[in-house]
Amino acid sequence: MGDVRLSLLSRRKPAPLEIRLAGEADRHSISHLLSDARWKHQHLDWIDTLGLLGQQPFLTAFEQGRMVGTMAFPPDPPDVAWLRVFAVARGHSPATVWESLWPEALVRVSQAGVKRLAVLDVGGWLRPILEGSGFAPTTAVTFLEWNDSRLPEALAGLEGLRKLTFDDLPALAVLDGRAFGSIWRHSQEVLGLALRQASLASVVERDGQPVAYQLSTASAYGAHLARLAVDPSWQDRGIGTNLVVHVLGHFARQGFTRVTLNTQADNERGLSLYKRLGFSETGQRYPVFEEEVL
Repeated sequence: MGDVRLSLLSRRKPAPLEIRLAGEADRHSISHLLSDARWKHQHLDWIDTLGLLGQQPFLTAFEQGRMVGTMAFPPDPPDVAWLRVFAVARGHSPATVWESLWPEALVRVSQAGVKRLAVLDVGGWLRPILEGSGFAPTTAVTFLEWNDSRLPEALAGLEGLRKLTFDDLPALAVLDGRAFGSIWRHSQEVLGLALRQASLASVVERDGQPVAYQLSTASAYGAHLARLAVDPSWQDRGIGTNLVVHVLGHFARQGFTRVTLNTQADNERGLSLYKRLGFSETGQRYPVFEEEVL
């Protein structure tokens, strides 16, 4: 009888994880989880994960007082939420921790008015979890590089080019919203973070109004064209071409022989421009999954 009882006890499901909202008091625990997690997803952009503390939904999962998982889906812009972080402590199943965090996250993004969720699957291991939660692949982010010693020629002069400043951000957020589809738009706050990290930031004006801009970074690994946007009403006039040539020339003068960028795999206009200027796809691609919030 005792052996049967022990057998039944061993088959009991583990106690459900305790789900809490992350706060400033969790900073150290989240930092430790991120540094030690075997299964970890962090979105590729300018936002530091710990900088999201205070934004919601940013959730944590605890087992007997120990943090074993975290998930953040803060909206930006207001109707879109990307999965910014999902991390799981060693010894725990990503699927199990996701199943504990996901229902609460979904309720909270719905209450916040979010219409669409998106995930950039960098590691590949998230796909079955995402598809099991209703996400579907919609496109991919593809990476390109330029490593040609010969600079492409600019079109007729790039008048109205100047350094981008923080005073430009309100107008740039409007421009960005016109230039990109909903999940790819950046808020003024995120553009401000990008500007702080940029080594080259340029804007093109017409009649005193910004019609295009670019943000690029540089490091020991090379230069990267991080953001390029042209107002739709000013496209097909060579502004995007000249901005890219401007970026390549700037970094070539600084001794960089390689410049990278990424864009949506279905961005035919952008891909055509970049390839015409000497960029080639590296073969690196990350799928994008989306889900509509009902």
